[in-house]
Amino acid sequence: METLGSLQRKFVLMIAKLIIYAYEQGYELSFGESYNASGTGHMKGSVHYVRLGQDLNTFKDGVWIQDGSIHSILHDYWDTLGGAKRIDKDLNHYSIEYQGRR
Repeated sequence: METLGSLQRKFVLMIAKLIIYAYEQGYELSFGESYNASGTGHMKGSVHYVRLGQDLNTFKDGVWIQDGSIHSILHDYWDTLGGAKRIDKDLNHYSIEYQGRR
C-alpha cells in the first residue's frame, strides 16, 4: 500500500508529464487551485487538502479556452498515467484517488 507521501511524490511527476504533454500538443497551461492548507474553498474532503489535486487552466495561442475541449484531450492522457477519473463538472481538475476521493 502506498503512503500519502509516496502518492504526493508520484502525483508531482504525473503532473509534470501532463504539462509536457500539453505543451507538445500546442497548448499552454497555468496553475489554478492546488494545495489548500486552510481546508476551505473546495468540497469537504477534497484531495486538494492533501496535495493530490491540481486545477489547470488551458490556453491555445494565448487565448484561455474554457469550453473543456482541451481538458478532454488532457484527461485522455491523464488516464494513461493512472490519474483519477475525470469529474464532468470539474474538467480542469486532475488528481490521484485517495481514500475513495478524487
